[in-house]
Amino acid sequence: MNLKSVDLNLLVAFDALMSERSVSRAAAKLGITQSALSHALKRLRTMFGDPLMRRGPRGMEPTERAISLQQPMNGILANIHSIISTKLAFDPARTKRTFKLSMSDAMSVEALPLIVRKLRKHAPNIDLLVTSSGPKDACARIINDEVEIAIGVFPHVQSELLRRELYRDELICVADKNNPLLRRGRMDEKSYLGSPHVTVAPNLDSGVQLDEIFVAMGLNRRVVATVPHYIALPALIRGTDLIGHTRLRLVNVLRSSSNLVVFPIPARIRVPELSFEEIWHARYEDDPGHRWLRDLIIDAVRN
Repeated sequence: MNLKSVDLNLLVAFDALMSERSVSRAAAKLGITQSALSHALKRLRTMFGDPLMRRGPRGMEPTERAISLQQPMNGILANIHSIISTKLAFDPARTKRTFKLSMSDAMSVEALPLIVRKLRKHAPNIDLLVTSSGPKDACARIINDEVEIAIGVFPHVQSELLRRELYRDELICVADKNNPLLRRGRMDEKSYLGSPHVTVAPNLDSGVQLDEIFVAMGLNRRVVATVPHYIALPALIRGTDLIGHTRLRLVNVLRSSSNLVVFPIPARIRVPELSFEEIWHARYEDDPGHRWLRDLIIDAVRN
């Protein structure tokens, strides 16, 4: 194929069709007529030798070929956007732009309000689209350009992703204040390990796998409930003999909603600190707006 004959606007049309799964919605998103988008789809089908989209019971459904093209297409469009953006000045007070972020439920309570307050003060025309993902999924979504910045604990990060530490935090125990095993607001190791535990699902943002550490020491605990979010802990622990774990920075958020006490993990080990980071793809490294937002996030969560 002669690249001179390729219209890059077709790639934009393909991206809109894949995200909207509807010619009318995709056309509205791009600000063009439905007939113009239908013509673009026809040209795309000719270019790739595949129908790409077929009508189904839930609207337009992509073919296997279209699905296989989505990730590389996203990467191409993101790279083009980054190249163009590096040549443009970024004025946070005037620029209109939407950034796609990923963070856990806990981070949306702890860090997101700080970030939004900074944005409203310095960049009122900047919008955020925030979703939640576990560490592995967040990395994959950044690579696919579904997310531009992810915030959280990331034990394993691919080589094409860049990372910067925001702060460190530590795990502490949480119990109902009337738990009969508490002594002066604390619990000894035997009572702690013998109590029923509730834990946050490890595929989200726990960062440290306590059970792996305990097993290596010959210690065991019984987990009677596994939940996907830290903010579910207060309601589960309140009025029960359950023991949970949260982060020190979240203590005030949890205490505001229940009669809880917090205390250090009473095991014979020092549980490693959690390193919270922001990660992004190398394609955005020199994007002025992206770089500005990364710096704002650090300034917001550290102060």
